[in-house]
Amino acid sequence: KELAANQQQQTIYTVALIIGALLLALLYRNYRLKQTSNQKLRALNGELAEKNVLLDQRNAENELLLKEIHHRVKNNLEMVKSLIALQSAQIDDPATKDAMIASQNRVQLGIIHQKLYQGTNLGSIEMKDYFLNLGEGILDSFNAEERVKIECAMDNLELDIDTAVPIGLIVNELLTNALKYAFPKQQQGVINISLEKSSNQNLRLEVTDNGIGKTAGLAPRGTGFGSQLVQLLTLQLNGKMRERNDQGTHIEFDFMIQKSA
Repeated sequence: KELAANQQQQTIYTVALIIGALLLALLYRNYRLKQTSNQKLRALNGELAEKNVLLDQRNAENELLLKEIHHRVKNNLEMVKSLIALQSAQIDDPATKDAMIASQNRVQLGIIHQKLYQGTNLGSIEMKDYFLNLGEGILDSFNAEERVKIECAMDNLELDIDTAVPIGLIVNELLTNALKYAFPKQQQGVINISLEKSSNQNLRLEVTDNGIGKTAGLAPRGTGFGSQLVQLLTLQLNGKMRERNDQGTHIEFDFMIQKSA
């Protein structure tokens, strides 16, 4: 009985040792696998870090290149504007001179490119500041800084360049028309600009003045190119235009930006 008990005890010890050895082997194997996985993970993280560094470098290079492009576009537009100004100074015919000044004002889009390469966001532009700068340039071209004031009653609003450019052209045409026709004989006045985004992300633009307004039945003055340009740009933004003449001229646009996109 003692011999049988000793043998049984030895068998239990042997089984326990075998199980313990197997557990140690499994633990060691898991440790090695984990170590190998950590090494691979560290290597992968190192590769990802290198790729992120390269990606950041390329993004910085692309951003610098895009800023340089906007800078050159702005410089080219300024050169065209200066050439038109020099040419218009040598013209005596009033109609031709007005057409040259209108063309000069349409090149004011250089302001957009200047703000794009000077800002932090290369894809959008702050419209309130742009309208104020645009108004200053147009007032200067008409020598009307002392008699006409341009106000911009709106909150800061950023728009992508594809939307900002046509809206900028529309406002440029309306400001030019107001300065040409709304305040004759050196009359003083005010032009108001506002642009706001509605809850459904559409845009409402209003340009008003307290000038003499339009006379019913009187044929439009000028070549009509500016009006055609405004209509085409309004269609481009899937918008609608409304105009009324009550103590001046009030022009309102609703642009369906979501639908046009």
